[in-house]
Amino acid sequence: MREYLKTGLILAAFMVAAGLLVSVVYNFVNPMIAQSEFNNTLSAIEEVLKDANTGEYLVSNIPTNEEQLQNYIWQESQNGVLYVSQKNAKVYSPVYKFAENNNEIYVMTVSGVGYGGDVVSVISFIKKDDGQLALNKIEVINYSQETPGLGARISEESVKKRFSLIPESGLNSGVQVDKDAGVTVSANSIDAYKEQGVIKTSDVMTGATITPRAVADSINAAVEFLKEEGVM
Repeated sequence: MREYLKTGLILAAFMVAAGLLVSVVYNFVNPMIAQSEFNNTLSAIEEVLKDANTGEYLVSNIPTNEEQLQNYIWQESQNGVLYVSQKNAKVYSPVYKFAENNNEIYVMTVSGVGYGGDVVSVISFIKKDDGQLALNKIEVINYSQETPGLGARISEESVKKRFSLIPESGLNSGVQVDKDAGVTVSANSIDAYKEQGVIKTSDVMTGATITPRAVADSINAAVEFLKEEGVM
């Protein structure tokens, strides 16, 4: 009995020590992970603040740290999520708003349900002085569960470019990839189909539909949110 008690105490001591070690490591590493994630998001925000056509910045003052970025918060929520669509696509808090040259630029982090998990993107919309809103650019920041060579190609420039410069007519129609729309989009009609909300991805992501669909769903969630807020 004494031996059992001794063994039990030793095991308990090891468990307590292991728990303390895990706690110390977590508290040490977690701030660095959070900072890395923020830096990744900040870099993506900087990227989507570039004009998708020219590559020039849409605003003159680009935030370089968290304090500067907070000055542009437009909408936020304590629970971290501002909107959830019927397809479980999300708009995360906060949403930022920039204004320059009579244009309003809305920047938000969104996600859609991909093959292995959420596909997270930072996207920007431009509302010009004529009242028309267009999706400017997307930057995919998390696609870690997507299949290499298939869904993981969502991060490639040739794919992200397909989701840029979608006019308001296409946004109002609802964004969907060409396979889901059941249409064949020729190379010279890619931009024309964007006006209908149809994005050609079948040539640049052959065999992958779920991941670009997730991006389309996340864009639609962002549009629904902006409509609720009276932006559109």
